[in-house]
Amino acid sequence: MSAHENLLAPLEKFGSFQTRVVIVAYLTAIVVGPNIWMTVFVVYTPPHRCYIPELDDGNKTSEVDYVVVPSNLSNSSVARYIPVVDGNLQKPEWSSCTRYNESTTAGQGNVGVVSCDRGWKYMTEENVITAVSEFDLVCDKSWLAPLVPSCLMFGLMAGSFLGGILADRFGRKKVLLGALVIMCASLSISAFTPSWIGLHVLTFFIGLGGIARTSILTILLSEITPNKIRYKVTVAHILVMAVGSCMLPLMAFLLPNWRHLYGAVGLLHFLVLFPSFIVFEESPRWLLENGKLDEARNLLQKIAKINNVKLDEAKLLELGRDRETRVNEAEKKQSGRRKLSYLDLVRVPFLRRRIIILSIAWLAVNVSYYGVSLAANNLGGNRYLTFFALVSVELPGHILSYFTIRKLGSRVAFMIFSSVCGVFILAVPLLQTVDDNAVIVSNVIGKLLATGNFSLLYAFTGELFPTLLRSQSYSVCSVVSRPSSVLVPFLLYVGELYHPIIPYSVMGAIVIGAAVGMFFLPETKSQPMPDTMEDAKLQNRFISKVRC
Repeated sequence: MSAHENLLAPLEKFGSFQTRVVIVAYLTAIVVGPNIWMTVFVVYTPPHRCYIPELDDGNKTSEVDYVVVPSNLSNSSVARYIPVVDGNLQKPEWSSCTRYNESTTAGQGNVGVVSCDRGWKYMTEENVITAVSEFDLVCDKSWLAPLVPSCLMFGLMAGSFLGGILADRFGRKKVLLGALVIMCASLSISAFTPSWIGLHVLTFFIGLGGIARTSILTILLSEITPNKIRYKVTVAHILVMAVGSCMLPLMAFLLPNWRHLYGAVGLLHFLVLFPSFIVFEESPRWLLENGKLDEARNLLQKIAKINNVKLDEAKLLELGRDRETRVNEAEKKQSGRRKLSYLDLVRVPFLRRRIIILSIAWLAVNVSYYGVSLAANNLGGNRYLTFFALVSVELPGHILSYFTIRKLGSRVAFMIFSSVCGVFILAVPLLQTVDDNAVIVSNVIGKLLATGNFSLLYAFTGELFPTLLRSQSYSVCSVVSRPSSVLVPFLLYVGELYHPIIPYSVMGAIVIGAAVGMFFLPETKSQPMPDTMEDAKLQNRFISKVRC
């Protein structure tokens, strides 16, 4: 046991200090939960057509006549002004971007069409105002709508990379509070932004702050809680975020104006800022490892007093000398040992095969997880209830993966989850011509399995690499796979433009391909974690055994 562990041993109990931190952490998790999915409602594109003063100034157009193309066009007032086109499911619908250049009865003569130069008429639920309808992000500007969630994904990618680096350099508390401030400010300003450019830029910072908060707070919780409950506390943190996500559909229903939704979530962030600044402390372990001995000593004394435990003052006095001795000993041990680096993941053949297969698997999970979630508006039925179903299955998804890992192991469980997930994703466009409820059920099952795959991959990736390459393997897989989530909104956009079978075919094929790739990796069930390169190489003997 290291000197640090001896020093922190009296604090290895879940006392009042940890209780305060965990309560505030979970409060922030509930508040942050909706952030990643708000764009689903913010950039919802309602049915629309060109604005026609003769029809729309006096609200003369009936809702049915507007949405559904009647079989007898001669009885439709809309048909005199708007042409009929084939939708992406080969169903007739009113053109959303063109109108006749003069008032005429449909089908009489060769009539030209022009673009919607007078604006658009949107068919939405009562009082619903989205960023798409407010900024007219349709037709030639329609690509700007999927760019909003893509900007969020860019922020997640940047926050994943910068959060850990900044937290290691400047400390957990400073960067954590900074991330909370960034989210609060970005959400609040978004509610008043006068242009779509501001919305895109601020959405990037919402994603950046959100993922930085989540990753850093997960690290902080693991560093201040006892070993025996560390895993439970960090997993519960993720599950509480899922509970927060389940609140979003209700908030979006009660606040149909996207500005009000952003403002309300920003207000919730502001309310948790005050307790966060008061309760969150720096990680004692980070202070010790970075030689900030006076700060570490003061903080440990404070925690010991709050938890009503006795701290060994003698060890505190010897802290500086112990640290210097341990650093010198560590340097001597490492002097004759070759350090492992990212290059070994490419240079060593069996590690290269593993990192390539796992990177593809991470990419597939990102595509399926975000793809089925962001497609909520295109599934039919009540979009609020549909999205609630999609986010509510995350909790059973994590639980299902936990028990499946214990029974079958991470590798076999991932192969089963991915194969079944791919089948249900591929079934979605086929069912759209049959029944909306079947489409929703298929998508929800796909989301449940995609969520479980996230947990499975986190476990399996760490089981395949030696200790000194384990964190690098996570970083490589995350960096390689994260850009795919940036492209997912545009993949769905292609489906809206042409045919929904396109994005679901791509997602389903990638997920099933990832399941096939796992066949070429070793089984790790009931096997110890590899500590050295030799240990990791010995795992290859389990590949042939599984194939047989």
